[in-house]
Amino acid sequence: MATSDASAPTRRSRGDAARDRLLDVAERVFAENGIDAVSLNSIARFANQLNGSVMQYHFRSKIGLIQAILERRMEVLNSRRNELIAHIDPSDRARALKQIAEAMVLPFAEHLSVEGGSAYLRFVAQVTFNSNKSVFEMARGRHDSAVRRIAELVREILSDMAPEIVRHRLAVVTNLVLFSIGEREKLRMAGRRSGVARLNTEEFIDDLVRMIVSALDAPGPLSNRAASTTG
Repeated sequence: MATSDASAPTRRSRGDAARDRLLDVAERVFAENGIDAVSLNSIARFANQLNGSVMQYHFRSKIGLIQAILERRMEVLNSRRNELIAHIDPSDRARALKQIAEAMVLPFAEHLSVEGGSAYLRFVAQVTFNSNKSVFEMARGRHDSAVRRIAELVREILSDMAPEIVRHRLAVVTNLVLFSIGEREKLRMAGRRSGVARLNTEEFIDDLVRMIVSALDAPGPLSNRAASTTG
């Protein structure tokens, strides 16, 4: 009995190591090839796993695998966003929107310096445009407190706009961040300085933050403004 108890942590650590290896491989393969083009079995082969059911054992499905990849990095990203938005004053509209834009961009940009960060950002871009669910739908309830707080702050700052317009703009700028950073990294890894990879990193981040602020704070649609005037 004592021998069995002593060996349990070893078995768990081996299982965790195998799971982490699968996540690393899946993140990279999804980033390079897209979501739809990659099967669970092909990921197992890339990871040199002979057990054909290993992916189902650890993740149950492709959606489960995608959620696991997202979740293991979300805690750090969420913590960094919470730091950036901790002292935002919604009454200072211009400054608050800039701080919110930075909180949306900087955690992802800073993640490039983390091991595997490049693959993760390219993976997130693939999920954004090649999945039936959005990144934040898949991560809902898992380290998403900062994202929810950002939405609350934007609604408060843009209280002069119709709620559906605010929700629309949040969705647009979120997709802008996820796609542009991931696409830029894909081009950079291919040695190309074109499209969203034309600018150096500092210029790219600064310009992206400015675009987000402008998108959030732009005048509302004509129909919305006309309704507000009539009201």
